Amino acid sequence: MDMCYHIIANFNAGAGKGKRIGLDVEKIMQEKAVPFQFYQTKYPNHAYELAQELGESLDGDTDRIIVIGGDGTLHEAIGGLNEAKSELPIGYLPAGTGNDFARSIGLTKDVKKGLRAILKAVEPEEIECMKYYDHITDKDGIALNSMGFGLDAEVNALASDTKSEKNGGSVLGLENSSYLNKIIGAFKERKTYSVAVTIDGRTDTYHDVLVTGVMNHPYFGGGIKIDPQSASNNHELAVMLIFDLSFLTLLRLLPLLLTTGSHAKTRYFKRIPGKNITIKLHRPVLGQADGEVLPPAAYHMDYALTTFKLWK
Repeated sequence: MDMCYHIIANFNAGAGKGKRIGLDVEKIMQEKAVPFQFYQTKYPNHAYELAQELGESLDGDTDRIIVIGGDGTLHEAIGGLNEAKSELPIGYLPAGTGNDFARSIGLTKDVKKGLRAILKAVEPEEIECMKYYDHITDKDGIALNSMGFGLDAEVNALASDTKSEKNGGSVLGLENSSYLNKIIGAFKERKTYSVAVTIDGRTDTYHDVLVTGVMNHPYFGGGIKIDPQSASNNHELAVMLIFDLSFLTLLRLLPLLLTTGSHAKTRYFKRIPGKNITIKLHRPVLGQADGEVLPPAAYHMDYALTTFKLWK
């Protein structure tokens, strides 16, 4: 029996890139006479709902899932499969603005090459990610890149308002060049907080914190290497704390962040690696998961490593 491919596509991803890639994939599948069904997302969290439905109904021996979109679309799809308690592997064609997940594991930007690899794949690859439990909502979920609380979430909230704008290119070589402007904009309204961090059984409390990030690989914001020591599939997570600093210090550290990564060695950054992590914020703070903004709350979260299966 022929394999049927179920394609979840976010046409709004990447300021139209998702639509271009989705239509290209549809044409290629038709030309190759490969059985497929196409599902276009219509609203936020629709990829989650579609993946959950497919995870509950598909046969892994005769069906495969392909996701087209950015980090947020992939985040939703993996979350939906997790909700369905499905271990179905997926294929992923990056079509977002930042594409930090694809960058971290070395996925090709060439749609034809990526699709060909998915169609030819025999065994899926295990990819590490983080499973989290939210004590406030009594729910668990999956994050692929990072979860953060504070300034990074404020930046993502600002960036989400301009996702439909075309990027003007970047002399810094970043896919999401506007992200730096959002950092500066959010920084002007910054507020600090305290957080208790437990790593593999040891708890410490930190004050004057701007960002508490739980990292699965180095990147956020479309190629900004915030945590140079992290890497995909390195069998650990890490908490990256960023402490309060002046605007002039921020300007001084930005070139280091974008080049050598030596910003992480300054007193304004602290990295704590581990496998089992708990964070507890002391006041309500905005959050983000893989760039998707979470409402303000005094978050109390547990994290541990898990994996999902990827055709690549």
